[in-house]
Amino acid sequence: MRSLDAAGDAELIDRFEEHLRGFVDRTARSNPVYRQIAYHLGYGGPGPARHGKRLRPRLVLASSAACGGSPEAALPACAAVELLHNYSLIHDDIEDGDKIRHGRETVWSAYGLAHGVNAGDLLGALALLALSPVGAEIGPHAAFAMTVDLAAANKRMCEGQALDIAFENGEHATVEAYLEMIGGKTAALFACAGSLGARSARGRAADVERCADIGRLYGLAFQIQDDVFGIWGDTRETGKSADGDLARRKKSYPVIWAMEHDPAGAGAALTEAFAKPGAMLDTPIVDSLRVALENAGARAAAVAASDDCYARAVTRATGLPALESFLDSWRLRRY
Repeated sequence: MRSLDAAGDAELIDRFEEHLRGFVDRTARSNPVYRQIAYHLGYGGPGPARHGKRLRPRLVLASSAACGGSPEAALPACAAVELLHNYSLIHDDIEDGDKIRHGRETVWSAYGLAHGVNAGDLLGALALLALSPVGAEIGPHAAFAMTVDLAAANKRMCEGQALDIAFENGEHATVEAYLEMIGGKTAALFACAGSLGARSARGRAADVERCADIGRLYGLAFQIQDDVFGIWGDTRETGKSADGDLARRKKSYPVIWAMEHDPAGAGAALTEAFAKPGAMLDTPIVDSLRVALENAGARAAAVAASDDCYARAVTRATGLPALESFLDSWRLRRY
């Protein structure tokens, strides 16, 4: 149950990057869809190529280490969760109409809608194929359980996305319904990362459940925090505009909380503004909504909810140094 220091973590992520690139290169064929996947992953194409913090593979590695596993045995699971995550990103970009990600055109914008859908679908299939080597390492029963975990996470992600789309299209949303939505859309894959890491280390059923729960709680905290950043974040730190979520009428945690807890004040202002015609709300309206949300206590409520989920993840990780280190290194930040 070793912990991972900063140097060790960086080395493991470098090994993961080599493993992921090698897997993608080995599966590639002379077919347009592989160029599109390489472009999305930053392995080719014009423009800057950047990716995120690789939080899900890091969680796989931390869960594996917490259960006494080796990094090498966990790398296929790392690739699987990252590929499934990127499958969801391509589809999210299509569903949200986003044309830019990490400073370059999204796949569907660069290659067309049909190609975008197809490339996302193939990444989902590659995520399952990435797990194919684990059977020889941990046995067929555990390997099958990992495949089921990944498929179940995909199912939950799609269910969560369906709820998110329904909220954006006017369906009544409550904080309880929101938590169910992000429990699928975001937290399910973090939970899967925890379970796959434990299974790759041949962890006991209780270890698998514990690591999955830590991932789930962290995922909930992560998404609520991201909602706060989407309204009050510093663009220099977050890399995205703080006007974006409100301008797009996104029903994030602060918005839904205000509609439920301050219906006559901020809730009424939000309902009126979100009903206005047009694709995007203009800056003066966004600024006024941000102030109304702050005054209603929506920001404080969201921060408290995120902190609570994070604290529960930390409690569950007590005594597992690798997971304690992961949570500390990638703790929630306040902008």
